[in-house]
Amino acid sequence: MALPLVKTAAACTDFSRTVLPYIPQLGALPQQFYQSATDLQALKQLYLNTNPLISAFAFSLALVPIVLVLSEINRNYSQIDRLWSLLPTFYNVHYVAYAHAKRLPTQRLDSLAILSIVWSARLTYNYWRKGGYQIGSEDYRWKIVKDYVNNPVIFFLFNVIFVSLAQSVWVSIMLEI
Repeated sequence: MALPLVKTAAACTDFSRTVLPYIPQLGALPQQFYQSATDLQALKQLYLNTNPLISAFAFSLALVPIVLVLSEINRNYSQIDRLWSLLPTFYNVHYVAYAHAKRLPTQRLDSLAILSIVWSARLTYNYWRKGGYQIGSEDYRWKIVKDYVNNPVIFFLFNVIFVSLAQSVWVSIMLEI
């Protein structure tokens, strides 16, 4: 079973019931995904059999090397910034799609997804309008941080731990709180 059976608000907040039993799915997910990658029906079954929190967390981890490599190649640490207006909606739509696929009640989730899409479109448009998606654009604060750190090794570790990992994971987790 991919979802815990909870009937009270207190049960919903019980980490040992709602998250802990599903953490082993995270370790098995890459191999299962690789084995199912060419079979659409197997991918759908994997999606349905995996707790949606775990699959969202796995996606956030999959973004880490992409963002890290792009930021290091371009020496531009705003790669994750370009995703900030899109990721919350991606995760919301993921939860809605999962609920629909499991044939769960979705009226509130559908409303959430619509509002999230509208909000994301507004944020993305404003970020684009201000030049955030232009090649070479970088948030002014990264220059301040780079100048303050002034050590390439320490800044690389900062890029791995905070810029690429923590920010990607933080967005996926904050939607659960």
